[in-house]
Amino acid sequence: MIEVLTILWFSLGVELVLANAALFLLLLGLMLPARSATHSVCYLSIALLLALAALLLWSQHDWRFVRDTPPPNAIASLIHQHFRLDAFALFSKVLILLTTACVLVIGQVFVRNDVVSKSLYRFEYVVIVLLATLGMCLMVAAQSLLALYIGLELQSLALYICVALQRDNLRSSEAGLKYFMLGALSSALLLFGCSLLYGSVGAIDFASIFSAASVVHGESSLMLQVGMVLTLSALAFKISAVPFHMWMPDVYEGAPSSTVAFLATAAKVAALALLMRLLVEAFLPLQEAWKPILAILALASMLLGALATLPQSNLKRFIAYSAIAHVGILLIGFTTATPEGMRAVLFYLCIYMVMSLGLFAVLLAIRNAEQPSERLGDLSGLSHNDPKGALALSVLMFSMAGLPPFAGFFAKLYIFLAALRSDLAWLALCGVAASVVSAFYYVRIVKVMYFDEPQELITLNGRSNRWILYASAFAVVAVTLFPSWLLQHSERAVRVLFAL
Repeated sequence: MIEVLTILWFSLGVELVLANAALFLLLLGLMLPARSATHSVCYLSIALLLALAALLLWSQHDWRFVRDTPPPNAIASLIHQHFRLDAFALFSKVLILLTTACVLVIGQVFVRNDVVSKSLYRFEYVVIVLLATLGMCLMVAAQSLLALYIGLELQSLALYICVALQRDNLRSSEAGLKYFMLGALSSALLLFGCSLLYGSVGAIDFASIFSAASVVHGESSLMLQVGMVLTLSALAFKISAVPFHMWMPDVYEGAPSSTVAFLATAAKVAALALLMRLLVEAFLPLQEAWKPILAILALASMLLGALATLPQSNLKRFIAYSAIAHVGILLIGFTTATPEGMRAVLFYLCIYMVMSLGLFAVLLAIRNAEQPSERLGDLSGLSHNDPKGALALSVLMFSMAGLPPFAGFFAKLYIFLAALRSDLAWLALCGVAASVVSAFYYVRIVKVMYFDEPQELITLNGRSNRWILYASAFAVVAVTLFPSWLLQHSERAVRVLFAL
């Protein structure tokens, strides 16, 4: 019994805590006065997320018990078959938990200042974010198609609500409807793909799919490959790769800013981590079939993202299209199908999350005299009003552009080098070209802050948002100077996937 509980804790401990905490905080919010419920629930959630991340890091040596010890009985075997906490899941969960905590921190300014949202942004939103985080943690620990679908749909259903949170706002309602309809389509593709995989393999766990993919031929092989393509198409929607990106700009523009920050950071980490696990642990023997597909998605995402970002004047749409370009570069690492490429993806993903959090901290904090600001021109003159904030944001923009010697440059360099070693020089050159184009619009933000005359007084509100911005810039500089720690953890996570 003790061994079963140990395996249950190390396999699903974080998920069990999040599920129970969500129910507890829901009841607590109902009992507290309306004025203090949202902030109390939010602060408790932030503390919980940080504590769980610290606990995972502290117990990083003990989780090997789950991977190396055979399951003692049928119950433990069932748990072990569908979920597992290995180094890769540990890495992904810590990143998801920390990112979600930061999103809730910077979202407090949205609660206090956005008049439209005060009546709608209630403690239930924080509970829904915890449930979405629960789904993300299930996704990155999934070892079967059933676990994958449960985690993905739990996350998606929670995000549908978050996007359409402002019910009286036409843009928010439109964004929620569009996200829901296209999300339902991707869910149908995923289910159809999973059914074909089960029909061709006769099992739903990744290990069985991997073994079958190594030996199947003829009609079974065709069914397996079609199922793989449909499954990857559904996940391409979640990471907003072209041509499955059509929902992203409109949803980002219409959704509440705090929800956009959650979509662009934690949700993207979970989807990319799930895609990496699925490609390596289930579909690696079929890499000759999926590598051309990912290469096309990477090329299309980089080109469309880089070019479509140029004319954008709305900050949310700017972030949406630039994120598509970053996804294209990440897909280059996936296309290599090598441990070196996957390690570069994890390293790039961490840097990108840090930079995105700093950018969203600014987006949620900039205000003019009357309302939140979402226009790119609203950053004009920020260097005069807030020199420290402008300097920190400049560091993030230079890093996002991939300019040396910032961490973003090395993150892209590692991916391009992995592509060159995998005979994907043409794709690496396309990535370099897209990075050159993207440098223009990131440097343009710096130019607006330092050289454009402000049309009206713009300030950065919220001490917590300032600290997140400063911490993001500091983290970028720290990784630039000392990248070995993050590279080592990325390497260890990838070695588990490739069973090295």
